[in-house]
Amino acid sequence: MKIQSCGHTFEVVEEVPLGYEIWNIGKNMIDGYLPLCRLCSRQPFPGGRSIEADTLKAIKVDGAQTILAAAGYGPKTVKEMEEHIAKYAQRKPHECSKMEAALPYMKQIKGL
Repeated sequence: MKIQSCGHTFEVVEEVPLGYEIWNIGKNMIDGYLPLCRLCSRQPFPGGRSIEADTLKAIKVDGAQTILAAAGYGPKTVKEMEEHIAKYAQRKPHECSKMEAALPYMKQIKGL
């Protein structure tokens, strides 16, 4: 199955494929779907984040917008978010509260 959102086509998958990560596009995604992307093997500059727009995937998940709100701060995996919370809970409580809200949803996603 394929879905369309903001001019992009996403193949709907049951788990996060190897090499894919959450595509941090914020609220620019159909509610209930988490967008996934794969970075291009060649980036235009060091630290670049160009994606392969023709290989986009999406996974149907409760709390997709909650996850996207948390991923906007950088961490995109359960482990990364848990480490971020442990390190910054006192200094960045707003960020960490968003990640704490996202974690229960993220833990239900295969491959993340």
